[in-house]
Amino acid sequence: MHAIELLIGTFWLRPYVFAFLAAFLVIALAEIGPRRTVVWMLVGFAVAFACEYSSTRNGFPFGLYHYLDAETRHRELWISNVPFMDSLSFVFLSFVSWATARRIVGVPVREEASGEIATRPIVLALGAALMVGIDLICDPVSLRGDRWFLGKIYYYEYPGLFFGIPLTNFLGWAFVALAVLVTMAALERRGWLRGRPLGPLPRASLWAPAFYAGIVLFNVAIAFYVDLPAVGLLGLAIVAAVGLALRGRQAACEPGLEQAG
Repeated sequence: MHAIELLIGTFWLRPYVFAFLAAFLVIALAEIGPRRTVVWMLVGFAVAFACEYSSTRNGFPFGLYHYLDAETRHRELWISNVPFMDSLSFVFLSFVSWATARRIVGVPVREEASGEIATRPIVLALGAALMVGIDLICDPVSLRGDRWFLGKIYYYEYPGLFFGIPLTNFLGWAFVALAVLVTMAALERRGWLRGRPLGPLPRASLWAPAFYAGIVLFNVAIAFYVDLPAVGLLGLAIVAAVGLALRGRQAACEPGLEQAG
């Protein structure tokens, strides 16, 4: 009963996380179907929690950091020494990065119709890179959570040069992204994922990239608010680069590729 109360508290304390999770559910159900969506949630959360549990003890893969639980442990759900909402975030972050990557690369008609997880190495690598792109913006502002409504929730044992973020953190995000995407791709290749998507949504090709841009711009707004203009400008550049890549794909679209919409 106490865990349910803490889960409700997590919702009220971190509503933006659940808003992003709701967007993930809408897009994922439409694009990859119910079974793949549920499996993605389980895999994404499990990988993220294992990596955070490890990093807060031995520094792998994000670098050594520590969560500060004195302020919120009695108000939101924690699993061991890791806030539930933090590991949960990697579910939608990994998905939207992968979904945007496959839009940039191009979605074959077969994958589009069946909801299959793209297993091409270029999609997996670009998906990991796009997730690191999100982290370039969100981690500097998260580290300064005491300046906005997140609150001061963690610190690095050995701060880095990029606005206090160590290089190991970005390598860790790439590791988590690849671990989730490679696992999903492996399950797809083995035939363990089934079911057709519920979509398509209206203008389907725009939903995942718009979601990606929304996450980045949310953090861009906070970056400017907490006086990190360089981070905010970097975020705007990332959104612009993704938009240009998508326009380039649309202009060069070949027969056999479907831009749903």
